[in-house]
Amino acid sequence: MKVRIMCEEGDGLVLIDKSFLEELQNDDLLYAMDILLDRKGTSELVCDFSDEKWDIVWPRESKIIREFCNTGKMIIWLTDSIETVCELKEENKIDKSSMWLNAPSGKLLGVSASELIQCLAYPELEMEKLFELDVDAGWYQVLNEGIESILYCKQEPKDDLIQNVQIL
Repeated sequence: MKVRIMCEEGDGLVLIDKSFLEELQNDDLLYAMDILLDRKGTSELVCDFSDEKWDIVWPRESKIIREFCNTGKMIIWLTDSIETVCELKEENKIDKSSMWLNAPSGKLLGVSASELIQCLAYPELEMEKLFELDVDAGWYQVLNEGIESILYCKQEPKDDLIQNVQIL
């Protein structure tokens, strides 16, 4: 499946099972996600931490959203401004990747991170999804080659190390 991916400066692509959206609808997680997107400290969020260096604030204040992701509930690829075509492809086997996604409902959603934050903070808004993907319920190992190619394979996690936040 090929999909058009568009993300603005300081944004990202999110892959999440729809069953986790309600859990993510939490002010602390959404604020941490906003901070995660601002890796360079260029938004107005820096004003909340005027007496601290951003390279100290960023890892500390984004920790809870990174932990949420690293339980297998969501993957975030942090990007700068990008517009491209991405191919999503199911594989029989993926040899090595530390990205794992739990898909208990089998209803996957691809959306820009900023759009997800805005629509979860303001539920009356209609979310502009980049794609939806129906898969069998279960765990998936995910491997990407940039943002142009995302491979996924249904299998049980092999190790405890999940790293579901990636800077591209």
